[in-house]
Amino acid sequence: MDLTGKKVMITCGGGVGDLIMFTPALKSLKEKYNCYITFLTPRNADILRGLPYIDKVIFLPRGKFLGRYRCIPDLWQQDIIIFSDWQPQLLAMAHWFRVPFIAGIPRSGHRLTKYLNKIITHGVYDTDDYTARTHAHMIEEALNISLSGDMTDIEVPDTSAEDFLYVDGLLRDVDVRTSKYIVLSPFTGLEERNWAGKEAINLVNLIKEKYNIPVLVLGTADTEKEARDISPYCLAGKTTLMQSVEIIRRALLLVSPDSGPMHIAGAVGTPVIALFSKDLPSRWAPKKKCLPIYLDYDCSPCDDETARHCQFDVRCMKNITAKMVMEKLDAFMR
Repeated sequence: MDLTGKKVMITCGGGVGDLIMFTPALKSLKEKYNCYITFLTPRNADILRGLPYIDKVIFLPRGKFLGRYRCIPDLWQQDIIIFSDWQPQLLAMAHWFRVPFIAGIPRSGHRLTKYLNKIITHGVYDTDDYTARTHAHMIEEALNISLSGDMTDIEVPDTSAEDFLYVDGLLRDVDVRTSKYIVLSPFTGLEERNWAGKEAINLVNLIKEKYNIPVLVLGTADTEKEARDISPYCLAGKTTLMQSVEIIRRALLLVSPDSGPMHIAGAVGTPVIALFSKDLPSRWAPKKKCLPIYLDYDCSPCDDETARHCQFDVRCMKNITAKMVMEKLDAFMR
């Protein structure tokens, strides 16, 4: 397919990690085919804004009055739209506006599937391969092209000067006056993937006793109380997404479940001890400077709904101890 000068839109409704995992493929797509790339997402848009190979990032918030219709001016101008997830309303609009080529992962039995010109068969959960590579295969399949380059080289935008200075002040506010600190991000978007508070506290105490290095805890505002119980260096609710990027970029090491901060660490080159529970390190663990912990029970991996009703009390995460993490940390510190 000749893509020179074509307008290509790609949609993704996933989290921070899902978006970051698109970056190697989008970079190759831009460099090799010189098309105009628009990326549409309902959250975490800032994690892509500013990357030079993405021409436009559209934030389409969910739950807003007529929210999905705000993208109409961009939608009707596209030559190609790739739906990396099921977006029936946008798919219908793309058909109504007669977008020349629409590719996507289908929804079995859904009447709107017929509007897809090309069915994509490369889905993240259809393979154990690294998700960034799967995203590249998906785009290759959709457009009948070949992408090149290192599909493990994920990226995030540079921090703005304002965010850089804010982080300087924030570190002073929590009395972190050393350039050496560790970041702990025990919370995720799914409660069952959170690391146990008791083990997080144990880890902070072990690090203090052995290395006397501050452990900063990241989280959202609604996790602030739990974060304060874990460490006096609580940043929960005090950072935007891009300010968290800067905090992680400066860190000596990150400890995190399989979630956005883990992918950010992989993108900025910060070593990470990644705690895996319901999903596979082969799919999601950064390929550089990552020390994963995965207990590999017979019931793993599983989906979110299974995790919410886990008959084994989410043992895949709850049985990851501070001692296990400390062993990885000691290996890094040597």
